[in-house]
Amino acid sequence: MTGITTEIVEVAKVYVIDLLEKELPETLFFHSKDHTLNVLRNVETIGIECDITDEDLNLVRICALFHDVGYVRNYENHEVHSTQYAKTFLELHNVDTSFINQVVNSILATKVPQQPYDKISEILCDADLMHLTYDNYFEHIELMRQEWALTGRAVFNQQQFAVESLKFFSSHHYHTEYGIKVLTPLKEAIKKRIYEMFTERTG
Repeated sequence: MTGITTEIVEVAKVYVIDLLEKELPETLFFHSKDHTLNVLRNVETIGIECDITDEDLNLVRICALFHDVGYVRNYENHEVHSTQYAKTFLELHNVDTSFINQVVNSILATKVPQQPYDKISEILCDADLMHLTYDNYFEHIELMRQEWALTGRAVFNQQQFAVESLKFFSSHHYHTEYGIKVLTPLKEAIKKRIYEMFTERTG
């Protein structure tokens, strides 16, 4: 048995991207290959800022790669399906059970409302919702609005979606020190922009 090496991460990346490209439903505009790659970059950014070990960085990279793979099976409870893909892959590469369990539990922690239980899961959870701070946030969130409509989750016009977004922004908080100090002010700035856009349209 072994830990999660850089080589395993690279093999996982090829496997996951290929799986998403071939089997992810076309209706998933937001939860796409690009989102997974964004979260992978995000965990690297946050992980480095949090000064975690190289071994833990590889661990959280695997979490990021597999966290949304379950969407190829089912939209609801995709996290559970994601853990099954991750577990199968890691077992095939003889990864120690303790690491597999941590990957599984970290992915499950991303289910909203997020419930991280350690530094790895905190990094993954913050990385998964780091789009709340993006300069092009409105482009990303429009993809999610369309995805919700096409998958039957909810149908909102842009103003209605803005109201739902403001509710989410108010209930959400980042967990890592980087998330609290760096991401939260950026998120609050986006929240202000949403509020201003919404009140302009309804005022």
